[in-house]
Amino acid sequence: MNDGRDHDDRHRRPGPDGPHDREHRGPIGTEFLDLEISKVAYAEASSLTREAIRVIIKEAIEARLRERLGPRLEALGRIAADELADDLDANLDIEARIAARRDKHQSTENRVREAMRGVAAKAARSAPKRKERKA
Repeated sequence: MNDGRDHDDRHRRPGPDGPHDREHRGPIGTEFLDLEISKVAYAEASSLTREAIRVIIKEAIEARLRERLGPRLEALGRIAADELADDLDANLDIEARIAARRDKHQSTENRVREAMRGVAAKAARSAPKRKERKA
């Protein structure tokens, strides 16, 4: 029975833009199989070889420098780290002092406002009432 479709159309693999001309050979339901996956995997591996070479060379350089200069480089690293830690501590101390001063200033402003409200309220209670002038 012919439903109007060519037999090979059932075996064409859909691509991201719809069906394409690549034929799937094999039983129906095996369209997901990529019989060239080994070529894809090898191409991926090939693209990573230069990066791997750089990593190996870098590790070899690091090992050699550690072997020849390790204690001196570690001492330099500790000096640089200590300097950074001292700078960080100093900055945090300065920030804390600024924050404390800002909080104290805010507290003083609040106390001044409260004092002025109290003075204004007391003055309003004790002020003599003005007589209205007749025009």
